[in-house]
Amino acid sequence: MGILNICMELSLKDDGALSDSEWENNYQTMLKQFLTFLYSHPKIPFAFSFTGLQLEFLQSVHPEAMEIFSEITSRKQGEVLGGGFYTPAFPLLFPVDRSGQIEKMNAAVRMGVGKKPRGMTLLKSIWEPALIITCQSCGIEYILLDASLIPGATPSEKNSFLPFITSMQGKTLKVIPIQNELKPQPGTSASLWIEELQKKSQAQNSPLATIVSMSFSLKEISALLNSGFFEELNLLVTENKLECSQLNLPQLYLKSAREFSSAYIPSGMSETVSRWAKKRYVSSNSNLFGRTFYDYLNVYPMVKQLYDRIMYMSMLISQTHGADKIRKRAAQEKLWEAESGFNFICCTTGLPAPAEKIQNAFSLLNEAEKLVRESKEFRESVTSYDYNADGLNEYVCQMEKYHAVITPRGGQIAELDLVNSGSNYAANHSRIKQFDQADDSYNRGIFVEHLFENKDFDDFLDFKPIKNDCFCNSNFSEVKFDGKRRELQLEAKALFSSLKVPVKLCKNYIITSNGFIVQYILKNESPFPVKGVFAVEMNFAKTDFSCKSSSKQKEGQYGAEMIFRGSKQNIPTGTPFHAKNSAEQGGLSLLQITDNPEKTLLLFEPNEESGFLLNTINFNDRSNSESKVLDSSTLSVQFYWEIDMAPARAMEKTINLSIISQKKKNGF
Repeated sequence: MGILNICMELSLKDDGALSDSEWENNYQTMLKQFLTFLYSHPKIPFAFSFTGLQLEFLQSVHPEAMEIFSEITSRKQGEVLGGGFYTPAFPLLFPVDRSGQIEKMNAAVRMGVGKKPRGMTLLKSIWEPALIITCQSCGIEYILLDASLIPGATPSEKNSFLPFITSMQGKTLKVIPIQNELKPQPGTSASLWIEELQKKSQAQNSPLATIVSMSFSLKEISALLNSGFFEELNLLVTENKLECSQLNLPQLYLKSAREFSSAYIPSGMSETVSRWAKKRYVSSNSNLFGRTFYDYLNVYPMVKQLYDRIMYMSMLISQTHGADKIRKRAAQEKLWEAESGFNFICCTTGLPAPAEKIQNAFSLLNEAEKLVRESKEFRESVTSYDYNADGLNEYVCQMEKYHAVITPRGGQIAELDLVNSGSNYAANHSRIKQFDQADDSYNRGIFVEHLFENKDFDDFLDFKPIKNDCFCNSNFSEVKFDGKRRELQLEAKALFSSLKVPVKLCKNYIITSNGFIVQYILKNESPFPVKGVFAVEMNFAKTDFSCKSSSKQKEGQYGAEMIFRGSKQNIPTGTPFHAKNSAEQGGLSLLQITDNPEKTLLLFEPNEESGFLLNTINFNDRSNSESKVLDSSTLSVQFYWEIDMAPARAMEKTINLSIISQKKKNGF
């Protein structure tokens, strides 16, 4: 029987989303203790995988740790693996960004420990076959991948204790399966653990040197160290009691390996993430094989929206030729940082990243776009193409102050980024009953329309779920688009009320350097009168998460003022607010929303005085339905008018939105 090679890896990538203070605490309480143990026990080999930012932190704050890594690497006790510098989900990246991130990580490892990595790991094993070509071009010879992705690699199958080799277009990559189900638990005897591994390996009846690899988190390593497991393991090694086994490093094992099991490894990811990729916030453990990160994106609109913005910025940067190379390079760095997998998923749960991470990524992309614009002559434009790959053309507005995307789904502004500050104001959650005690049947964007019956108006005032989704879920069709004049005309038809009365809404956008003018023409296309309420909804996501104190959180990011019935008044944004329009006394004629941290004004001017609603909708943490921890919030403002249209008659309304940047907070 061949010798069983046992390879252990300490993966610190899952801790990559921690703040510097949290990472410092982990270093002092766990990592430092383990490094001390390894340094004094040279017969215990270990591989390590870091994020690029963790390496930078250790080099600048704890150079003594890097000296230990360099020492144990030079004596072939340790191996530092590579990967993407900002720990991205590689399948989402363009090839130039994939290779750029790997090369940047290779350089960081070589500078830190004096040796370029030959192997690498992936965040949550998010894999696709095209990575074979990228790895080959970057000098990566092998990869550690979750065994669940590799056909024939689970412990019960014949080839599970052999390394694999996979190929694409004539390029090959060696693959070592990670079999975490074979990891020891605290309190486990090291000798019994070795004995169990040997039994499983011998059941393969292979005369070749076999391998079993497993990946540990820092907390798991600390628990095993404190339980005495590694002391016992060291005793077994020094007294030569491992018999047909040996502790080894992946790179040293592969140097002598002469037999590989060929496999085609399809796109996939670890079970931690794939079980959430079938239905939104519902764990599914059936048919996990073959689920990809693209399936995950299609289930969660917030992370899909971030991916669309990343793809747009990747294209924008790649098309920037002959410009300021320093600014272009800086923009690419911001893009790579935004591509971090921690901005998409929470590693501890496998669920989408919290809103703070997603908005931080949008902010980085806005900084990248600002740098691209500064590197060449910028020209405002409005273009039409399939921005988010949903089969319908969106309208992308590249204006001096902002980047916006108008989608035909609801005819709403689905993305609004201020280039010089802020994040994505339209990156809003929709309520889900299991977390937020209510269900929203539509996406909460900007310029969303509703047509209600009078009997449903009280529910509308109380921000209860909308029963009639007239227009808010409609697919608007293009009537006219003029990119040069920056005009867009859309229309949608719907059936209103229980009588199924046909109505039509024409929605005309005029896109300006400072905002939008939106004109509505609502027409009754039936032989019956239409009575109800027409409302236009605006939703502004929380983009600033810097205020951690309870007093600052209570104050909120947004302030609001309005001119109502001829007088100015402040509006409380922390509680529901309703100002009713009256034919005799008037209604709201001007609304100013102030983004306090960014000193930005959003000024709304309806052409006719309207009724007005405002409420802050809080969204709870999505990782636990019992949790009452807030993940994000949305400031929802709605203008409304009572309507009474005779057959074949129409009604016209217009709202002007101006975006004003200021250094000081001013009133009207």
